Amino acid sequence: MKIAKVEAHRLYSTAKKEAWDDETIWPSTSPGYLVRVLTEDGAEGVGEMVTQPWYYVETKGQMEECIRMYDEVLRGADPENFALCHERMLSVFGGGMPGGRIARSGVDMALYDLAGKVRGIPVHGLLGGAYRTSLDLLTNLYHKTPEEMAEGCREFAKQGFKGLKIKIGDNMHSKGFSRDVLLSELALLEAALEATPSNIYIDADTNQGWKSANWTISVLRRFEKYDNLSIEQPVNLADLAGAAHVRQQVNIPVILDESVWSAEAMLNIARMQACDRIVLKLNRLGGFFECLKVIQICTAANIGVSVDTGPYSVLGDTAVCHIGSVIRDHYPVDCESHITFLDFGPEPIFSGGITFKDGQAHLPDAPGIGVTVDWDAMKEHQKRGRAELKEAF
Repeated sequence: MKIAKVEAHRLYSTAKKEAWDDETIWPSTSPGYLVRVLTEDGAEGVGEMVTQPWYYVETKGQMEECIRMYDEVLRGADPENFALCHERMLSVFGGGMPGGRIARSGVDMALYDLAGKVRGIPVHGLLGGAYRTSLDLLTNLYHKTPEEMAEGCREFAKQGFKGLKIKIGDNMHSKGFSRDVLLSELALLEAALEATPSNIYIDADTNQGWKSANWTISVLRRFEKYDNLSIEQPVNLADLAGAAHVRQQVNIPVILDESVWSAEAMLNIARMQACDRIVLKLNRLGGFFECLKVIQICTAANIGVSVDTGPYSVLGDTAVCHIGSVIRDHYPVDCESHITFLDFGPEPIFSGGITFKDGQAHLPDAPGIGVTVDWDAMKEHQKRGRAELKEAF
């Protein structure tokens, strides 16, 4: 079995999540693509890649060009030789300096989907086997007033979610640091903690917005009584010493997210004992192949692993659950962006994928990722998306 070609097919979406409106750091659109790998004998695998240029530092044009280069070097390769396929992709882009990970993750996802379909097993079987196929849920909350934040927390707790990620760095990014801005972020966190039962994780995510380790230590001490609280990425992604300092000084677990961009970066985090848990993102790391390395480092270092969406369609969100299923210690998974984050329009592009019941995501009992793409519906989706984009400009 040999790869015949690698294709990228544009997905059009609009954001429906609160605060994803272009008025803050979060965009109203997230350029995305389905990545299709076809073999010479007609087998097919499909993955997904999505970006937010300010956050992932990769543009739509860059992803398209990466797919073109990856197509050239992967033709004739064995799609089940994941290591060699990654080596070939790195040889043309991203092998010397960080880059191309989002496009590589889309190809990687498609390769695992293809191999699973050919072998008749789900992707988690290719990843070593699942500890579970039903996973607790986490969602992100971007509300801008304490009252809205508290109500959002109560609503998702009522639905059975076991994790809430409270965004408390957006104002810092948009307005810059000041005492008033910091207090406004803390008011959101306080409202969330007061409204949420203690059996639900609260991950307070600053997205690097607080910057200063000492400011972080000073203000977090008032929240040490909440044993369901963790602080996520309070300092710059490169400031591992600052993250380690926060962890040593405050009795609140530290999570690192943006700092985790490769297995080598994860090794440095573990060496410095800079966190208690990480956030794993398929598109930032380059797919399942690289994520497995990171998971193994974390397991050996007793560091927890949470898994986040892209945000994705149901295809990518199902892939997120496959990687989440092979992690020994289970934290709630962020995999419902196709429900709460993005609107892909009326076309029935996808069938299959994860389902939701009783506050959990349930993986399908199907080969590969477990999602089927209707390519005729995809053509209609693209036709509508191009027309709406043309009208907008």
